[in-house]
Amino acid sequence: MKRYLFAWSLAAAAAAFACVGLSDSGGQRLFVVAPVLDSVFVGDTLPPRAVFLEDGAGNHFDPGPFQWSINPTSVATIDASGKIAGKGKGAALVVATRPDSIASGGVVIVSRQLEMTLLLDTLFLMPGDTITVPLAIVQKTPAATTLRFDSSGTPSVYTIDTTGPTAGLLTAHATGGPLRYVARLTNGTDSIADTGAVVVMSLTDTSADGKFYMTAFGTGIRHQSGGAFAEHYPKPNGKLAFRLVDSLTRNAAKDSVLITLRDSILAPGTFEIDSISPVEATTFIGPLDPYCSPKRPWAVWSSRPIGNRPIFAYSHGTPTDSVAGQLIITQYVTPLGGGAIISGRYLFRAWRLDLYGDPLGAETIRGTFVVPLRLRDTCTF
Repeated sequence: MKRYLFAWSLAAAAAAFACVGLSDSGGQRLFVVAPVLDSVFVGDTLPPRAVFLEDGAGNHFDPGPFQWSINPTSVATIDASGKIAGKGKGAALVVATRPDSIASGGVVIVSRQLEMTLLLDTLFLMPGDTITVPLAIVQKTPAATTLRFDSSGTPSVYTIDTTGPTAGLLTAHATGGPLRYVARLTNGTDSIADTGAVVVMSLTDTSADGKFYMTAFGTGIRHQSGGAFAEHYPKPNGKLAFRLVDSLTRNAAKDSVLITLRDSILAPGTFEIDSISPVEATTFIGPLDPYCSPKRPWAVWSSRPIGNRPIFAYSHGTPTDSVAGQLIITQYVTPLGGGAIISGRYLFRAWRLDLYGDPLGAETIRGTFVVPLRLRDTCTF
């Protein structure tokens, strides 16, 4: 089970290297390795990265002497010419270093010949919820594959369809967990397996926070769990808006997902998540405030780790569709004392603010949750 992946920190390191300035003849220039992100299968090779000095006008110059290195070598190796060989699944940082110790780098993702990735390692559900385990399959040579799941070891808590067209359909029955589920994939030659977890939970009132699990895939990669809650809050016109807050704070580093809808939620349903521009997302004045006066549903994933630049990724659609994703409320339960307990999941595309407009800035955010829904006066007017 993959709790944390650190390719995002490798990508951040590569970006930091690329911003090193040189004062060689001809003015300020950058020492660059390109591409900053690439991929290869185990057993295959990649040609040497391009290395050059770049001036402010985008002109390229001879970089001078440098040496190659790569880490970890269990994932990939590199020879003196810069040719990269994939050795094992994972992410590796490729670095070119000059004699004056100025360096630049890129990230290489190495995949096995047959690869299966659980897109949500942990599922938070309420009794009665169903979900098909989300996963992605990649293989070097296209071939028919067979996917199956091990039977639930605790069928009183959850059951799962093991084979056939509904393989991976999981049904929550009673509180319990975390309990593992196992996915197995074969193409007749290679066979792989991966393990995730199921937590079935319920809340009796809205006084305590609930739980979430989310993943971010892109140059920023996160697999994490933490406390979560939802709220209805009044807008300036007196009507209620909705907000889901998933947040994890660890060692003074904070990661969170915030989803805002312009109207209240009163029953299960599917709700669109729209695009929001960086200008809109950072406007905090009067009727244009997207937090207290949302004009459309939107979302943001943020990661503020120690020692690395923060990441803010705002919901972003495609060139032909502004819809970035959806929030699905699967259950809406009214406990004694008012408020509600809700469960559900979300999936949306996002674009990193620090790489806005760059293809490397694309992120895909997923999550499941069981949370209280409270009425709060979040915004004061």
